[in-house]
Order: sequence, then C-alpha cells, then structure tokens
Amino acid sequence: MREESFHEGEFLRELEAAVGGRCSSSPDTLRIYSRDYWPLALLKEVKGEELPLPIAVAWPESLEEVVKLVKLCNEYRVPFVPYAGGSGVIGATICERCLVIDVKRMNKVIHLSEEDSYVLVESGIMLRKLEEFLNGRGFTLRHFPQSYPEAAIGGLIATKSVGQYSTKYGGIEDLLIDLEAVAPDGGVIPLRRNIVPRASTGPEIKSLLLGSEGQLGIITKAALKVFKIPPFDYKNSFAFKSFEDALMAVKEIVQSGLTPAVARVYDEDDSSVRFGDGRDLLILILEEYSKPLLEAKVSEIGRIISRYGGREAGEDYVEKWLEKRFDVISELKKLVVPMGLWFETIETAATWSNLIKIHSKFKEIKKMRGVYAVLAHASHFYEVGACLYFTLTYEADEKVYWDIWREAMRVVLENGGTISHHHGIGLLRREWIFSEIGPSLDYLRRIKSALDPRKLSNPGKFLG
Repeated sequence: MREESFHEGEFLRELEAAVGGRCSSSPDTLRIYSRDYWPLALLKEVKGEELPLPIAVAWPESLEEVVKLVKLCNEYRVPFVPYAGGSGVIGATICERCLVIDVKRMNKVIHLSEEDSYVLVESGIMLRKLEEFLNGRGFTLRHFPQSYPEAAIGGLIATKSVGQYSTKYGGIEDLLIDLEAVAPDGGVIPLRRNIVPRASTGPEIKSLLLGSEGQLGIITKAALKVFKIPPFDYKNSFAFKSFEDALMAVKEIVQSGLTPAVARVYDEDDSSVRFGDGRDLLILILEEYSKPLLEAKVSEIGRIISRYGGREAGEDYVEKWLEKRFDVISELKKLVVPMGLWFETIETAATWSNLIKIHSKFKEIKKMRGVYAVLAHASHFYEVGACLYFTLTYEADEKVYWDIWREAMRVVLENGGTISHHHGIGLLRREWIFSEIGPSLDYLRRIKSALDPRKLSNPGKFLG
C-alpha cells in the first residue's frame, strides 16, 4: 500500500473538486495508466515487474478543466502527462508520480465544413469514431495508422503520426490546419482567429506541439483537412525477383506523379509470414475521383512494374492485408509468446540511395544472440525516399532487447537513416536523439525550459 502524505492528500482533494470527481488514485487504475503499448513495458508486466505508477488519473471534459488541472499541478509542483488512446509504443506516457490527464472525454466534433473540407474536433476523440462520423457524411480523414482502433487525435498530433495511406494523403502534419493547447503554465495557446488554409504570420508556436509527446503542453482541439471519399479504386499485388527491384519500381511510380494511396513492399521473410508467399511482394491501392484518370494511372503503373520485372500476383494479397492490417501485433504475440519469445517493431526512413544498404545491414541483426527473425517491408513513400519497417522476434530477455536496439540505431545512423520515422522518441529512443539532431536538441530544451520552467509537462523524456 502506497503511503499518503498530507501534501498528496490536499492535492487529491483539490483534484477531485477541479473535475467534479472524475479522477482516481486506485491501485488498479494507476496500473492501467502506468504504460502505453511499449513492448518492453509489456514484457516487464508479463514478468511481474512493477512499472512506475502515476499519482492519480483525471478525466477532464473541457478546456477550462484542463487549465484548472495544469494550474493545480503548478501550484503543488506535481508533474503531469497527457494521455489519449495510450496506443504509443515508445514509453512516452510512463511518468512516475505524475498526474495523468486523460482527454478522452473531450471527444466532440465541434464543426464539419463540407464546403471548406475541414473538421474541428476536441483532441480526445477516437480516430475510429471520427472516421465513422465523416464517412456517414461522405468524407474521410484518410489517416489509418496501425493504432487506428485505439488512437485519439491529440495523441496522433503529439507523436507526429503517419497512416497507411500517407503516400497519397500525407502524415498528420499535412492534415493539421490549426490546434488549441494548454501550455505547461496553464495558459491557453488558442486557435487562430479564423480557419485559413495557410498564413504567413510569423513562426508558429503551435508547430512545436507536433511530435512534442506531451512535453510542451496538452493539445485540446484540432482543425484537420478532410477529403471526399474517392469513388474509384484499384487493388493489386505484384511479385518481384528482388526487394530492390520492387523498391525501384515504386520510386519511379512516385517520382512520375502516379502516386498510389498505398504502396507496401514486403521482403521474402515478411511476405512469407504475412501472406504465406516467400517472394518479394508489392501491394498497391490507387484511389481517384475520376475513372478515366484511375485507368490511365493503372496503365502507366503497369508499364513501370513490367520494366522492373514485376508479375501480377492478384488482389487477394491486398484484401488479406486490409482484413488483418490492424491485428499485426496481436497476431504476432499469439505466435511468439508460447515459444518464450517477444517482439519489437523498429521503423526508419532514408533516401532512395540508402534504403537497400540499410535493409541489408539491418537484416544482419538476425545473427545476434537471442534474435530469431527480422522481417522487413517498405511503406510511406516520398519523392526522395521511403520508410523501412522492421519486425523482430527475440528471446524474451531485456538484455537481448537493448542489444538489438543499440545495434539497430547504429545501423540506421551510420547508413543514412533516421532513428524514428513515425513512432517517436519517448523513453525508448532518447539515448540516440542527440546523435541525429545534434545541437538542435539544446535549442529545443531551451524552448522547453522557457515554456515549462518547473519541468512539469511529461518530464524525464528527451527534452528533460
């Protein structure tokens, strides 16, 4: 049983008053909120290890209540961490003796402008619920991360998320028009007076909230671009003689302006596990508003694929991916846990000239002690490069885990990659962030100190 000090008791009583009783410090609740989906935290939990516990959890229902909570934390010097879907995989929400501020009750669609193609929402709205709302009106956000069933809008912005359709529609930073947030001192960073497509009114402090992982405040509202649901689509898959041939085909497709909604290139190992087909596979989905335009793109893409030796493998692989795409981790756990193994996913991004080198070097991690499999696919394509996404199974041992990560980060940094494409930093990657961004980290920490001099907003992460 946790000992309660007078200071803590006073804080908890004022906390309860601030949100009308919508808070809890029960041991069961604190354990639920003690982690996100970081595989190492899950492993520790399975092994019976205690994770750092927050002091309490609060569920505000308005901007005004978030302001009260943050000001209360400042008064009592209690750190706080924003929480939404809890679907991150980097330990960003782990914060010992913090107040967890869960915004999921702030889940309203405030306004949908069909004429202007944007939606204004509260940050706690679940992505799935927002997509269902939009679909019912003929619109879509077209943002489908792996965490789609659990993710909330505020968390997607705070981790700088991308979705599976990002090759055509962009990441969350491309969809975000404006946001509202509560700063670490309890002040409000408001929405712009007017929703506009772009403005040149100086540097935007709100841009810092993208990828900030709760270290610079709590996002409370967001205005996001939406799209009409495309009426025409094309789905197919293609087998190639090599992973490189498939990548080079996608490079030419993207650089020719024929951008697909989805392109995913699976190496032989990954393809064998996902589809039962040990070939290098490309799956494609195209979406358009014009049938003639779609047919023209399909024709041009077909010619490019043929030049790189691709052979049609049918729509079934695409349908299988669509059916299982949000179940990858749960399916993987069913496979590896009974064998005494565990799992991890590591994503990076690099320019075209470095992708094959990183893929080749990274696959050598399979030779390390305790590592059983290294699967790889490429997704999230850009004119200048792509994301490589690795799935590993290994002996369920924390030393093996960190050995894998140290080697993985060495490989990507020495061969032209980034330490993170879309999962973020959290507790997991903070050891390597300076190696990538250098003195920029010092300037970011100065900004953090200016906005959060008491170091209360999700402390202990890469900004301090």
